Amino acid sequence: MAKRDHRSKDLAHRYGITVEQFDEIRYRQGDACALCVRPFGRRRAPHVDHNHETKRVRGLLCQNCNTGLGKLGDDLRGVLRAAMYLAGDC
Repeated sequence: MAKRDHRSKDLAHRYGITVEQFDEIRYRQGDACALCVRPFGRRRAPHVDHNHETKRVRGLLCQNCNTGLGKLGDDLRGVLRAAMYLAGDC
């Protein structure tokens, strides 16, 4: 099986999107992570970020940002607590 065929099946099974939709998201984001905006490349691959309950794809993130969101609970409250902490408002 060709690499693109495997990727196509993986995206469809895990996230319900096509390779073309993945490529469109990547293009709309300027070929960069939606959070840190650093460009994707050979050493910074895009990861599909999605809501684990609804399965809705939110965008593409680098591994660091994707892991960071997960460690913050993958919800807005965790991210807001982190932001308040960094702002010194805790």
